Order: sequence, then C-alpha cells, then structure tokens
Amino acid sequence: MIGQYASLWSIEVAYRDVKQSPGFEQPQGWCRKTVERTAPMAMLIDSLVIVWFAREGHRHWQPCDHAWYATKRDPSFAGMLAELKRRSVGRYVLSLPLDTLGPQKLLRILENAVQLAA
Repeated sequence: MIGQYASLWSIEVAYRDVKQSPGFEQPQGWCRKTVERTAPMAMLIDSLVIVWFAREGHRHWQPCDHAWYATKRDPSFAGMLAELKRRSVGRYVLSLPLDTLGPQKLLRILENAVQLAA
C-alpha cells in the first residue's frame, strides 16, 4: 500500500504544479470548449518547460542565494520557469539592434525585460 502511494507522489506533485501555473488558477474563459482545453494546455506547457529544462536549462540554473535554499539541490517548477524566462528575455534583448534605438526606448525595453524575467 505504501509503495503504491509513493509511486503516485510524482503525479500528485505534477498536478499541484499545473494548478499553480501562471494563468491556470484564474482562467479567463467560461464557455465549455475553453474550460475543456485549459487543463490539457496547462499540462502541455508545464511538460514543455520541464523538457526544455532537462535538455537546456539545467546547464545554466543556479539555486537562489537565500537562507531557505541553503540545501536545495533540485529546482522547483517555478525555478525552471524563471530560468526559461531569463534565457528567453536575454535572447530577445541581445537580438535587438541596440545601436538604432534611442536611450528612452532602450530603457523601456530593458524595464519590460526585467519585469518579464521576474
């Protein structure tokens, strides 16, 4: 019995992570098809984040420098998602033709990038 419960634990953790995904806890659609599509889409997105992290993101991930992370060895889903955001925003900013942008526009782009990566 305990073995069966233990084998289900990773599934329960996955459900918890999906429920806490950005946007899933506060769906904006109320028609039947939208409701039926929300959970599978959230699970797909979560799966893609985890696959990306397993293939690429783990090379760059560093635990936060906080007291509660002192013994942390593995990232949470939130940590994986934050790393994906940082990498995506970094690539976006580096791909901009910065020499043709004015300082005010560049400052707004960088401010938006920091908000997205948070």
